[in-house]
Amino acid sequence: MMPCGILPRWFAAESFMSCLLIVDASSSLCSVALSRASESWSLCEDQPRRHAQRLLPMVDELLMQAGVKKAELQGIAYGRGPGSFTGIRIAASVLQGIAFALELPVCGISSLQSVALKTLQNTAADHVMAIMDAHMGEVFWGHFQRDGELCRLVGEEHVGSPEQCLQALDNFDGMVAGDGLTLPAFSGFMQDWAAIQPQADIMLLLAQAAWRRGEFGAVAQHPPVYLRDSVAWKKLDEQPSLLRRD
Repeated sequence: MMPCGILPRWFAAESFMSCLLIVDASSSLCSVALSRASESWSLCEDQPRRHAQRLLPMVDELLMQAGVKKAELQGIAYGRGPGSFTGIRIAASVLQGIAFALELPVCGISSLQSVALKTLQNTAADHVMAIMDAHMGEVFWGHFQRDGELCRLVGEEHVGSPEQCLQALDNFDGMVAGDGLTLPAFSGFMQDWAAIQPQADIMLLLAQAAWRRGEFGAVAQHPPVYLRDSVAWKKLDEQPSLLRRD
């Protein structure tokens, strides 16, 4: 097992010929993606209540489809949030189990950044406000700016009422995307990009860039991001079990 804070001796972040796995369960989608050198593969299912049952089998299915052995993996990333608290914890658990077993460095990828990047890939806009339904009468949001083929966060990611998000949009000149747009407060906005959710194949591009920048590290360096920490942790008997089949 790899102690926290210590990377395998063979780890070389400058290596572009990486073999990376990414898992995401931060929304109703359950998705995994894999890259090896210039090739990539992905699987995505709409599984709002079965992330715990499907995420690990999907990893195995994807590795088999690509003909990649677990021993070939060099790093693993995950959708670290914000998003579904339960889904993020499931993805984090899968990440930790694989990372510790194979002594792999890890990385967390922003769910909001994934929404923004997918939008930018399909528009000529340079700025996107990614908005996700946080439930409990709130939304997550973040402003992202095009950065070459990727995008970068402008300021910070937020959680708050739709009214607070609307205030942030007052002087915003760009696209607005994400399932938060389906809430009544945003009915006056174009709904063209309201169906976009975080997805592993988009996160894979961000993970590859993070790998090249040397940002993969120990599990403790890449914790989940809930933004709403006061309600993030449940009692032990309320936690999802990866073994439960109901």
